[in-house]
Amino acid sequence: MSAAAVSGSKRLCAALQRAGIEHVFGLPGSQTVALFEALRGSQLRTIVATHESSAAMMANGYFRASGKPAALLTIPGPGFTWALSGLAEAALDSAALLHVTCAPAASPGRAYQLQTLDQDALAAPLTKRAFTVARTDDLPAAVADAYAECLAGEPGPVLLQIEKDVWEQICTAGETPAPGPDHAAAVHPDDVAAAAQAVAAARRCILLLGQGCLGAADLACQLAERLNAIVVTTTSGRGVVPEDHRLSLGFELGNHRPQSLNALVEASDLVLAIGCKFSHNGSRGFRLRIPQDKLIHVDASQRVLGANYPAHLAIHADAKGFLAALLPQLAATATKPGGFYPAAVEQWRERCRTEDAYQIAEPRIHGVPAGKPEAFFAALRRTMPRASCLVTDSGQHQDLARRYFRVLCPRGLITPTNLQSMGFGIGAAMGACLADPERRIVALIGDGGLAISGLELLTAVRERLRLTVIVFADGAFGAIRNQQLAASGRAFATALPDLDCAGLAAAIGANYLRLDADADSVLSDALQAPCVTLVEVALGDSLPMHWTRARGTAKSLLGPQLKTRLRAIRNRGRQ
Repeated sequence: MSAAAVSGSKRLCAALQRAGIEHVFGLPGSQTVALFEALRGSQLRTIVATHESSAAMMANGYFRASGKPAALLTIPGPGFTWALSGLAEAALDSAALLHVTCAPAASPGRAYQLQTLDQDALAAPLTKRAFTVARTDDLPAAVADAYAECLAGEPGPVLLQIEKDVWEQICTAGETPAPGPDHAAAVHPDDVAAAAQAVAAARRCILLLGQGCLGAADLACQLAERLNAIVVTTTSGRGVVPEDHRLSLGFELGNHRPQSLNALVEASDLVLAIGCKFSHNGSRGFRLRIPQDKLIHVDASQRVLGANYPAHLAIHADAKGFLAALLPQLAATATKPGGFYPAAVEQWRERCRTEDAYQIAEPRIHGVPAGKPEAFFAALRRTMPRASCLVTDSGQHQDLARRYFRVLCPRGLITPTNLQSMGFGIGAAMGACLADPERRIVALIGDGGLAISGLELLTAVRERLRLTVIVFADGAFGAIRNQQLAASGRAFATALPDLDCAGLAAAIGANYLRLDADADSVLSDALQAPCVTLVEVALGDSLPMHWTRARGTAKSLLGPQLKTRLRAIRNRGRQ
């Protein structure tokens, strides 16, 4: 290409495009005027959010829906700090994004610079690595390296700080370096051979699949079918094997009671864990028991291996590469018939589901048979296409979705998992819409989450997104209220002001529906609408919730000593 004089801002845009970035999320500011002028003439699609926290959630949802990173653009100081919750969410949930911001102002001999914070220190625990660019000529290589880093090993956020003079600095444009080396961890043949030998020797095998396996779903299904292996997933890995598959237990590791899963491990010879890091929510609060001699753990991050669960074989490898190498070796190996057959899988499935439903006090959902949450999610599943995606916020609605919604495709359920930020759902769903405009995306949020991030729907309307937003409206921070009622029979500081969802939809130019009856019809109309549609679903207290309140009141009146004794008796009964 012929040399031409370009600004640092234009060179940054070219480098982002060359790396593979297609969308950028953020807000303009005084320090980024030149950058947004360059974006105006670039092929990058720029999405301006209402605030940087939502922009970060959009980038998170974009990656979770597609496996491709997007860029987050902020100014330093307040723009940077607004984005921190989104960076933390991405860090804990292994979501790759490239955070581009300005380096803090620094003038020799001058203290108390405008909007100057120690961004390196603030970002250090939330990002995989930070790059700082002081020269325009260094931009292409820095972008390529930062992009490669955010995907290498365990995906996550990477910070790219650019000093203020670089934006308008003129340089001679040259070839932008290609993206860095392939981020996939190479598969060692000896590791594959050892795994193949262990798998071939096992009569009954469990596949425990996490988010790192989402890009290898077809191979994971092949392995499960070859071994007749029961499939269990982490929350973020749901849908790797469709949950209506004959070998899927149809639920996740994110719930609380571990007894049935531990019994399943005891009844098995081998647990093959692929692409999961055994976080708190990916191991049932670390109460999942897997003997070291039964565990083979495969992950693209060396840091993950052995961090919480020691393994007989710990294999540093990308899930897709590992499975692609393992399957041919198993095909060439004489394996004994075995595994879990349909009747056994159904028995374990029912046992685990019954345990998960033990003593759960759920709200009543108006407009569905008997007010049962299960009936609502059955209707939602019937009306959503198989390849669609449900995105949740943090709250009681998420617990219900994870319990009852069947995930039938990879990346079919996106939730905040290990940080649980309220305000995640709408932004992440918008990112998912932009990652794949042809895919049907449904956001499920509570009215507390709507109060935090509802005005982000202005952005969705402006961008002409086709997005269904379902609001579970109970007038409270429902999950916290339930905990308060269980503890003392009283709720405090959890009531929300009345929210006029119909008025909000009208004000922002969105379609509005209310579920009063015939859930299939209402949800089908919402999903077929070619625009942003807000669906209000009223919740109320069920009889079990009233009993929970009564028990909480009794415990409060009985005093702490008796409560301690009753808790000890209850825990002994569950052992």
